[in-house]
Amino acid sequence: MSRSILVIDDETTTLKMTKLALEKLSYRVAIFSKPREALEYFREEHELIDLVVTDKNMPKMGAEEVIIQFKEVSGETPILVLTGFTDTGEDQALVNLGATKVLMKPLSMRELDDEIQLVLKEG
Repeated sequence: MSRSILVIDDETTTLKMTKLALEKLSYRVAIFSKPREALEYFREEHELIDLVVTDKNMPKMGAEEVIIQFKEVSGETPILVLTGFTDTGEDQALVNLGATKVLMKPLSMRELDDEIQLVLKEG
């Protein structure tokens, strides 16, 4: 059974490349460049989504708000946050809010797949 991943990133090129790579790894992938659209989708489909992967810094709705909003819908769904700029305090705050893990970009698809498998195994 393939697992379903929702990916949010305001960079559409990154989003499309991530989708293609994850689909090659046999994941079902829904992508969104706008967090609010992703949230609407998640409200409808959260029971079918095994994992959320989101960029940390996006206009209008960053990872902090994504975590809060998504956890209100489903506290069970793990959330991986990807960032190009690490800040230990901010990253820990995101974990305290409910992020499963904060990962530093750039990340190879193999590294991302390893992290995804680890999270899904724990869940």
